[in-house]
Amino acid sequence: MTEQFDEGFKEILLGLLSLGATAYETDYILKLLNKRPEPVEQKIEALKKADDMISSTKFDQVAAKVMQRLKLENEPVEIKSEPVKVKPNIKSNPKKGSPEYIVNRLRKGGLTTTAAVGIVANLKAESNLNPSIKQYGGGPGRGLAQWEKGGRYDTDPINLVKFAKRKGTDWSDLDTQIDFILYEMDRHPEYKRVKEMLNNTDNVEDATLIFLKKYEKAGTPHTSKRIKYAEELNDLI
Repeated sequence: MTEQFDEGFKEILLGLLSLGATAYETDYILKLLNKRPEPVEQKIEALKKADDMISSTKFDQVAAKVMQRLKLENEPVEIKSEPVKVKPNIKSNPKKGSPEYIVNRLRKGGLTTTAAVGIVANLKAESNLNPSIKQYGGGPGRGLAQWEKGGRYDTDPINLVKFAKRKGTDWSDLDTQIDFILYEMDRHPEYKRVKEMLNNTDNVEDATLIFLKKYEKAGTPHTSKRIKYAEELNDLI
């Protein structure tokens, strides 16, 4: 374990140990851990250590549930053995805001066409590719990927609002949000692995599922709709 991960382990452990009994709730602890950039394995190890040190039957029960949820959320995506060929010929100058435009921007940022199609299919399902959209009903989701207020939108160490401010743009700017996706995949330990997985798959269905499970982590996934979008976009390019 590297020095960086050692420090991250200590920070996670101290955060868990500082919780009062009233905070021993599965969703609360999951939210706390999901804000951390460390790998899931490190979060589980810190949780096990905290469980050893905290004498509480309730914490024992909650810790077991949290560990199970973390493992389920990070199960590897099954890759199909028969890849679907993706056509590489994208329009050179698509209209800004179109699916093809976003695919092009993602490709220029280091993603394969297959990966980019899977990402855009998810963004279509999340926001209909509207960068200024806010979650229906007053929920926390914002923008193309519905980054959440109190998390990756504005409070996490790597967040959209801070990223836009550094660029001198508004958080709702389309190109800023595309660049933020690329930035997360280049800088965030968890999403760097997602980029690698996306670039290693060679069919759009798997790319769509990888981005859904590993990046979006949507509460209501509507998986079939996302795959349908990916197949339609794949036919266009």
